Amino acid sequence: MLYLLKNHLTETPSIEKIEAPLAMIRSEDYGISTAAELLDLYLDTDNDAPLMPLLIQIRNEIIEDLDQINSVKEIYGLMYWLLGDNGIDNRGESLEETADRLGEMDIENDTDRYSDIIFHLKDAVERLYDLELALE
Repeated sequence: MLYLLKNHLTETPSIEKIEAPLAMIRSEDYGISTAAELLDLYLDTDNDAPLMPLLIQIRNEIIEDLDQINSVKEIYGLMYWLLGDNGIDNRGESLEETADRLGEMDIENDTDRYSDIIFHLKDAVERLYDLELALE
């Protein structure tokens, strides 16, 4: 899947999903086919830039299927970005410890405030474990 960010440096960027890679991308557009490319653009984009909501949309779609990610760094990058967007400090904890802490907070406060984040963290931990096994 290729995400084509059209007019990515303007005040009105848009996103288009393309199944096949493009032979040529216009200079005013930006193609994202990997989490690494997304993370690179995210790091170069101000939080208040018009492009940021589209980057968040792509991130959210990618984390729905972490099996497509084969890099530990990319998984951590996506998860730390997700945590930061939700005002969550991982306090030097592992992703699993952060998920457990958020679960305890939800139980204490009788809410489901963090349930989606906990799901994504646990999914990331499982994917990291799968990648670790693949290296053995």
